[in-house]
Amino acid sequence: MQLLNPIWLLLLGLIPVLLIIHSLKPKPREVDVTGLFLWKGVLKEARGGSRIQSLLKNLPLLLQILIVILSSLALAEPVWTRPTRIKGNAVLVLDSSASMQTRTAKGIRFDKAKEEALKLISELSDESRMLIIEAGNRPEIRSPFSKDKKRLREVIENIQPSDVSGDLTSAVYLAFSFIDPAPEDKVYLITDGAVTGLDSLLQKHRKLHPFIISEGEKNVGIINFQARPDPEIPDVYQALLEVKNFNLHPVLCPVQITIGEEIVFKKTAGLRGLEKQRFLIPILRPESEIAKASLVLQDDFPLDNQAYNILRRPGELSILVVTPGNYFLKTLLEAYPQFRVHTVKEINRSSWEEQVRSYDLIILDGISPPSTERGNFLMINAFSPSIPVTKTGVKDNPVILDWDRRHPVMQNLDLGTLQIRTASSVKTGTGIKPLLEARNQGLIYVYEKEGLRAVLINFDLRQSDLPLRVAFPVLMTNCFRWLQPHQFSFMPMQVKAGETFPLYLRPATQSVSIGLPSGKWVRQPVQSNPFPYSHTEKVGVYQVAEKEKRTHFAVNLFDESESNIRVDPSGLGKQPALPGAGIETVQTPVQTWFWVLLGVIILLVLESTVWLKRR
Repeated sequence: MQLLNPIWLLLLGLIPVLLIIHSLKPKPREVDVTGLFLWKGVLKEARGGSRIQSLLKNLPLLLQILIVILSSLALAEPVWTRPTRIKGNAVLVLDSSASMQTRTAKGIRFDKAKEEALKLISELSDESRMLIIEAGNRPEIRSPFSKDKKRLREVIENIQPSDVSGDLTSAVYLAFSFIDPAPEDKVYLITDGAVTGLDSLLQKHRKLHPFIISEGEKNVGIINFQARPDPEIPDVYQALLEVKNFNLHPVLCPVQITIGEEIVFKKTAGLRGLEKQRFLIPILRPESEIAKASLVLQDDFPLDNQAYNILRRPGELSILVVTPGNYFLKTLLEAYPQFRVHTVKEINRSSWEEQVRSYDLIILDGISPPSTERGNFLMINAFSPSIPVTKTGVKDNPVILDWDRRHPVMQNLDLGTLQIRTASSVKTGTGIKPLLEARNQGLIYVYEKEGLRAVLINFDLRQSDLPLRVAFPVLMTNCFRWLQPHQFSFMPMQVKAGETFPLYLRPATQSVSIGLPSGKWVRQPVQSNPFPYSHTEKVGVYQVAEKEKRTHFAVNLFDESESNIRVDPSGLGKQPALPGAGIETVQTPVQTWFWVLLGVIILLVLESTVWLKRR
């Protein structure tokens, strides 16, 4: 015990004063009596320390002395010390990445990580505060600095492991941005060490105290699964499957690929320690678009024993062409087998919005449309009130000066000698980007804003030699790719867990329903097209429902650092590799003056009661 204000112990000098007061006797009165023989016996028994005995039998005196002692002790502020492991503020970084789902003898690694986190919270001193950061694919602050241990425990209990790759480095640097240089503040990292760069972090930051969860180490995993349509053979896909043995010893690993309920590939692979094997598998006329690769074995990390892919060819592109007649444009569109073209000579303005919703792409050849807020347009010498380009006149024989070779629409093109008889002079507003420029004006523009995409060619194709050049089909193909990249060319329908997947939707779509691997459906408002869907924390097949249209995309782990669940103690440098090691014990003061003061009050009540009874 320590006293913060020991000067108040001088109040103990009141004890002799109390003794003196209680030892004082009142002046004796003279009384006439008939005899003295009775008083002689009483005086004889009272001789020899009669005053001391009377004081010891004086209960109010004893209570008053005890009150003085306790009052002086309370004013001196007594402090008891108790041992604790955390002094100062603490930042807890809890790894929730995929590898924390590794099986152990008593559950998974994340269960043990939660236990260690709860122990740290219980060992916080009364004056310490803790901030909690979850380290998934991006760091997230789950709780600000708080002394409320109950609230901190609730936060820890609500954190669950995800299927994403971890980013411990960003989480640790975020944690250090919240602590002071004072030596008491520290960062505590609870992880399984299945991450690159942990050793360098520990060497750079001496205030970083790791808790390494190391149970479970056997794993064989799928690290890649791709499938593409064969460019030469219809209805045939070429699949690439890559498997790695993360163990140091050899294993036999049964591998299979299923399409729907049908097994299209099955093989038992012998893998040496740390060996990778690749399998090239042709898939003929699949009955389902969902392909599933599986490793039929038991290990400590089952998350990477399965992988998914969506077998999808570039779909048909529905195109509305509004033209009075254009031989060059008609011949070009007939060369694309995946195009479904509908041609009209004029716009039906009463049903314009319905037409925009019904087609993937609209080509306007010399006919300007009404206003529209969504859609994909190739506008050839046509102008829309929704796009900030206004025709102001006509320019004869414009001379090409330059073009933007880096933009996708202008790639692999040489337009330096392009001849144009007449072109429209235009006035442009914000958001318009020129790609092909003549003197004092642009000839080809692109525009993109909130679901509206357009390529604008400000001259009639028949008033130029562009249709006679090799550049014509290249330019048109580039335009189609930029306006509808997901339909015109092959796009993998899978993404790594935690990454954003672009959903290409119809122009008029304002909301879309997403079916999660768990079977739950969520509805998302659409703000742009493509719509970036970022809630891909779980591995599996996701469904996309857009009115009557339904598609799929797959989410996989595909991260060797997460699949490598073996913890190498030598990679931890001089830092502790066991849970709880390296955290010093400190003495934390616990103030007790309140309880002493409470005792004084109780004694005062007791002393008053005794005094009243003796009156």
